[in-house]
Amino acid sequence: MSNIIQLLERMGQDAELQTQANLEQAITEAKLSETLKASLLNRDDISLKRELDICPDVVAFLLPAEDEQDPKDEPQNDDPEQDKAVNQ
Repeated sequence: MSNIIQLLERMGQDAELQTQANLEQAITEAKLSETLKASLLNRDDISLKRELDICPDVVAFLLPAEDEQDPKDEPQNDDPEQDKAVNQ
C-alpha cells in the first residue's frame, strides 16, 4: 500500500511526470500490482478506488434538540370546579 501512496505523492510533486511518457515509465517501474498499474495507466479512478478499498465520505448531521415547554406556556385551568375534582 505504501508503494502506491509514494507513487501518487511523487506524481503530484514531480513536474517531469506531467508528460505521458515519463508518467508511464514511472508507473511501470513502480513495485505495484498489475491491476494498480493498469488503473493508473488507463486513468481509471473507479477501479483504482476499488483496488485501494477507499471508503466513501461519511456525512453526519446534528439537529438541535427541541426546547422544553415552560410551565408558564402551558394552558391554565380557570375552572375551580375542575380543580376540586382533580384534588379529591
